Formats: sequence, C-alpha cells, structure tokens
Amino acid sequence: MQSSASPSLDPDAAIRSVPLFASVAAATLDALAAAAVAIPLSDGEDVFSGPASDGLFVVVDGHLDAVEEGGQALRWMEPGEVFDRQQTLAGVERTVQVRAAGAASVARIPCGVADALEAGDAALRDAIARMHARQLLCRLAPVLGALDARLLDDVERAADWVYLDRGDLLFEQGDPANGLYFVVSGRLLVEVVDGDGIARPVGEAGRGQSMGEMAFFTGAPRTARASAIRDSVLVQFTNAEFDALVSTRPQLMRHVAAGLVARLNRANTHATGARVTNLAVLAASPGAPVAAFCERLAEALRSFGPVLRLSAATVDQYAGEAGIAQAPEDTPDSARLLAWIEAREASHRFLVFEADAEPTAWTRRCLHQADRVLLLARADEDPQPGGVERALLNHPRRLTDARQWLVLIHPEGAHRLPTGTRAWLDCRAVEHHHHLRWGSGEDMGRLARHAAGRAVALVLGGGGARGFAHIGMVQALREAGVPIDLIGGTSMGAAIAAQVAMGWSTERAVEMNRRIWVEIRPHRVYAIPVISIISTRKSGLIGRLLYGDTEIEDLWTPYFCISSNLSTAEMMIHRRGSLMWACTASASLPGAAQPVLLDGSLLCDGALLNNLPADVARRMGCGTVIAAEVSVEEDAQFVCQRIPRPMEIVRDRVFRRRRIKFPSLMELALRASMLHSARGEREAIAASDFALRPPIDGFRLMDFDSLDKLVKVGYDYAREEVAAWAASGALNGLGIGATVNEG
Repeated sequence: MQSSASPSLDPDAAIRSVPLFASVAAATLDALAAAAVAIPLSDGEDVFSGPASDGLFVVVDGHLDAVEEGGQALRWMEPGEVFDRQQTLAGVERTVQVRAAGAASVARIPCGVADALEAGDAALRDAIARMHARQLLCRLAPVLGALDARLLDDVERAADWVYLDRGDLLFEQGDPANGLYFVVSGRLLVEVVDGDGIARPVGEAGRGQSMGEMAFFTGAPRTARASAIRDSVLVQFTNAEFDALVSTRPQLMRHVAAGLVARLNRANTHATGARVTNLAVLAASPGAPVAAFCERLAEALRSFGPVLRLSAATVDQYAGEAGIAQAPEDTPDSARLLAWIEAREASHRFLVFEADAEPTAWTRRCLHQADRVLLLARADEDPQPGGVERALLNHPRRLTDARQWLVLIHPEGAHRLPTGTRAWLDCRAVEHHHHLRWGSGEDMGRLARHAAGRAVALVLGGGGARGFAHIGMVQALREAGVPIDLIGGTSMGAAIAAQVAMGWSTERAVEMNRRIWVEIRPHRVYAIPVISIISTRKSGLIGRLLYGDTEIEDLWTPYFCISSNLSTAEMMIHRRGSLMWACTASASLPGAAQPVLLDGSLLCDGALLNNLPADVARRMGCGTVIAAEVSVEEDAQFVCQRIPRPMEIVRDRVFRRRRIKFPSLMELALRASMLHSARGEREAIAASDFALRPPIDGFRLMDFDSLDKLVKVGYDYAREEVAAWAASGALNGLGIGATVNEG
C-alpha cells in the first residue's frame, strides 16, 4: 500500500475504543495494541490490495466502504469498527473490497497474534465471533441497503438466527405471517400446494434475498411453502421487530419493497431469481472424466467471477488438515469444515465440488452443498444409473433436493448429431441436459452461461415465407460472435430454429429451404377439403427430408417449439420427442393443414396461442433473450377495394396475371392464426433484451419464391442492428469473442 497524507494515526487508542472489545481484558488489549501496525490509505485504496492483507483490522481514522463484486455496497465503517478478510487462500481473488472513502487509516493485527490471544481469552473469542456474525449480516445489504455501525447494531439486536438442514421446512403454506426472513447462506425452495396436495415449484431464494414480504405487507397467511434445498442460515425479524427498525430507518421499507417488486417481476417471467453458486459434479458413467471436466468448467465460469474448485484432496490441502474432507457428519471436524466452506462461498461467485467416484463422506457433502448437481457421463456408455447415483440420488434416499442437469460428453470434433439421449433421460429426473463435445470451447461456454444464469436465447416468430429472413438474421448474429445457447420458435420460426439447432450453415439452410418451398412446393398440393386443404402426400416426405429421425433431445443446441393443443386449449411446449412432428405441429394451420395427433391430442399451429415465445425462453432460465419478429401488425396485402368473384380469382391464378389484389386462402388462414397472439408479440418484444424486426412488409406471407431476397433483407438489417448494439456496449457481458465487423 502506498502512503499518503492522512489523519494522525493512533492504533493504540483506536483498539481500546472498539465497542466489541468492551469486555476484553486490559492485558489482551495491551498485547493487541503492541502488535498493531498503522496503515495509511489514500482515497479509494483497498485495504486488501497490499502484501500484508490478512489479519484483524481496526478503523483508526476516516471512513471505509465495503463493496461487493458488481458494485453492491455492503457496509459503511467508521473509527472503532473491526473487520477481517475471512479468506486465507493464497492467490484467490476476493469478491469484497474494503476501500477508503477519502484519506483514512487502519491498524492491522497479524493473524498469528490475534489467534494466539483469542485462544487464551474467552471475551476476545466472543468478540471475534460477534464480528463474524455482523459481517454475515452485511450480506443482507441487497435487501436492507448498505449498513453502518448503528444500523448494524439495531439489526444485530433484533435478528433471530435460523439454522436449517437440507429438507427442513421454514414455513408451510397457510401458516400465519409471523415475520420476515433473510437468507444469509444456503438455498431455499418455494412451492405452492394445490387443492390435491401436489406441490408446484415457483422459485428459489439464495443468499441476500428476503422471504415472506407478501404476508408481511398484507397480514395474510403464507401463500407458499418454503424449505431448505441445502443446509441454510437465515435471520428472522418478527413483525414488531422490523416495524421498530423501520421507525428509525424508513429507507428499509423502500429496499424491502424493491425486493418484493423484483420478485413479482420474476414471477411474471417465471424466473427463479436466486443465482446458482455451488455446482456439484458427480460421475453418471464409469468413464466420466470428472476431474478434467471440473477444471475446464471452472475455467469457463471465471468469466463471471472468482471460482474455486474443490475436491477432497484440495480441501485437505487448502484447510491444512489431512482427511478433514472425509470428516463424518455431526462431528467437530465436520462443523469446522462446513464453516470453512461457508467462508469460501462468501468470497467466490462459484464453488465447483468434485465428488468422489464412490459414495464417500465427501461425495455426500458435495451433494448436500449443491445448488445444482451436474451428472457427468460419456455418451457412449451404459445409460442406466450406476451405484453412486442409485445410492445417493434415487428417491427416496436422495441426499439433495437440488435440480439435476445431465451433461453428456462426446468425442472431440464430433459433427454427427448425438443419438440415444432419450435412454439417458428416461431413467433420471433431470431438469436440463447438455451435449458437450470434448475440447469444444463453444459447448463448455454454453454450459457455463446456463449455470451462471447468463445464457442467451434466440426466439424466432412465425410469419410464413417471411420467416426466411430469420436465416439471414442468424447469420449476422453468428458473424458478430453472439452466442446462441437456446433457440426456439413457432411455425416457420420453429422450422428455421430447428435447422440452427441441428448445426446447419446458412448455405445449407438456404439450399434445403429452396428445394422444399420453391421446387417441391408442398403448400400447392391440394386435397379434398375434408380435414384439410393441403394434401399430406408430400408433407411427410419433406418432414423426413428436413429432419429425418432426429429427436429434439439429440440436438447440439437446446431447442423448443410451440404448438396449440386443440384438445385442451393450451399451449404445448415441445422439448423432447420427434423433431419432425414437433415442427409439423407448430406449423399446421387449422383447416389448411392436417393437425398432428400426439398422445391422443390434436395439435396445430402454435401461432394461435404464442407466435413469439420469448416468455418460454425466459422461463427456461435464460438471462438474455433476443426476439426476432417477422409478422406485421398492418399488412398491406390485406387492404383491398373489393372482394373478387371466385372465377376471377381462378383465372388470375391459372394465367398467373396477378391483376387482382386479394390474399389467397392460405394467406387468409395464416394471417388469421397470427391475429390472436398479436398482443402477445408486442409484450414479448417489450420484455425481451434485444429485438429484431426486419423490414419485410413488402413481402407476402406465401411469397416463397423470394427466399434469397428475404434472407438478404434479414442479414443486412440484423448486421446493422447488432453493430449498433455492440457500439453502445449493450452486448458487453455476453461472452462475445469476435468483434462486430462494421465495414
């Protein structure tokens, strides 16, 4: 640290004036003061930036700010306050900075001295414990605002500590509202129980989030059940205690209300809101390269903050105690290990837990601490769960309630689409699955973004032939290096999204769509209008030509599409099963095309209910949603002076004169199917992070002959839009490696 002009330094007086040290023996204070070294700080200088950054610190003069990564202010400290780094791993980046606000100074007491004195003085031990508890309370800054000494005193007096083991119930739906809860560490699951007693997950709460605000404000009973996904620590304030805090600090109500509004917004988008911190990796096949995978995953996650990879061996090494990682539960060693892990969690964005190959105490602890469990397997091995999975995860003996993801490893450089994924999914209750080509930075980056809640989704809307513009827009996004971690769509958007998910190049997509829509022209093969106008004779042919036997779960890029269930009047989200039938259902215009029969239900064009399903992508956990719309609110081709006689239309179509300006039967059906979800499209565009709306008004809905022109319009438009996004800095943080070419 560099010296600077600062107030006079008097470490001795500062140490003796620390309120937490009021009961400490005079001899102990003398020893602390004798060992203290004064450190001057210039404005903005971080206490922990110098070589002697560990120890016990006391603010001597001036004021200090504790600021978490991302700019969240945690604490405002003044003379007489004491703090430490709570982190002793050499070479690991700290997520909290303690910086001088103007000229200031601190006194540093070396760790060795403080530890030795603490061992012999119970009052100092209690003071250090209180200091650590107060530092934990500072994690509530996201919901309480930055805490100063007086607010911290009030919070400390009012707070009741709540400790939950995995699976413990915090409160039940219908319980009376007896106060507010704030999560200090761990993770909780929030569920709504319906009339049949079935619990439906509606969200999760993690460190720094509040719980119970709705009941607190309304006085009504609890509207949901909350239970611990993993071992968790919370603080509780009764209604009277929090009212007393608010009476002296009215701004607290604003912070809590802001948290409630954020939660309601997340509920509207079906997002959980609690970020994932702890990832446990467990082998799901004998040949799974767990250690190498954890190393590569940790490297990919470092784009989002400090990461610590923990195996049984590294824990023993870091903690400096052989065998502590395998300490049995309910022992003093286990308690110390949990405290050590808790401190690591506080100072890192991610902890990656590398489980053992056997159901050891360390493997059990990995699962207990997990926010997400990644089941890692080689795709060419037996899909049936092995011994560790069966022993630790199979119901009802599972050790964790954390959601599980399946990661299937494929050979480096693999190009052919995966096969057999269904066999892996059918015998496991996993939330998501990911295909990862070994050595592929693109695939590992996608997995890391999903884990960080920063995945980028591209959603393609329906619009008939105008959907060809999607091909050009995808090309522009690819050239700009914008990642596509999830892709989905409706109708023609579903078809183009499927082609992207299969890994098709722009050239192949143009070639295949030209062959289908310009040469084969299945929309011009008519049938006796009993079930549909269009014959199914060629639709099956083009379906097999485009998609073959591909299953949605076998795509490299996660994919979904939307259809409308005529039987239940509900939106159907296709995430598994035949890609051909999902895309066919999504584009089956009622009356014009034959509906698809799936599991006893009739499915038709998804545009009836959701033509631009950006909300579905957000619900699937994507942090960034790009919505591409190719429908138009006011369509010029539906502005006519008169309705022509049937024979006029027939002559016009036969002789290809196009003298009569009137939409075809197919165009009428397509436009009608899109009208119902027009308002939803506007809401989807407004709720998305980025929107693409190319100038395709001059093209007809069935103008398939203009394929090349539409691709170019989409490309030129998106290229300019993405360049503007990049120039404004809006794309920062998306993990874009390539620069946008504006030339």
